[in-house]
Amino acid sequence: MEEMLHEGMLADGQINIPIQMMSLTDRDGKMTPLWFRLETENHEVRLCRIEQVISRDEKKYVGVREKQFICKIRLGNVCKTLEMRYSVETQKWRIFQFL
Repeated sequence: MEEMLHEGMLADGQINIPIQMMSLTDRDGKMTPLWFRLETENHEVRLCRIEQVISRDEKKYVGVREKQFICKIRLGNVCKTLEMRYSVETQKWRIFQFL
């Protein structure tokens, strides 16, 4: 099933949604995402709090260096696991896919 943000609901699959991220960086440079905002198809801004960072890694995709985060979020009564990526070069965050 493709990943979509439809009427404020998140479905499973691969997507690329740009997001505004609030993260914490410790003195060693380790980044921890805390919450993010995204815009729905209806142009509503949704705030999503990250409940748990399951894993973090650094990858190179076609020569582009990215930090990868697998996180759990809660939307109402629903828990979702997603993969977020941070581009080191452009310093932009995005939701890559829902797992």
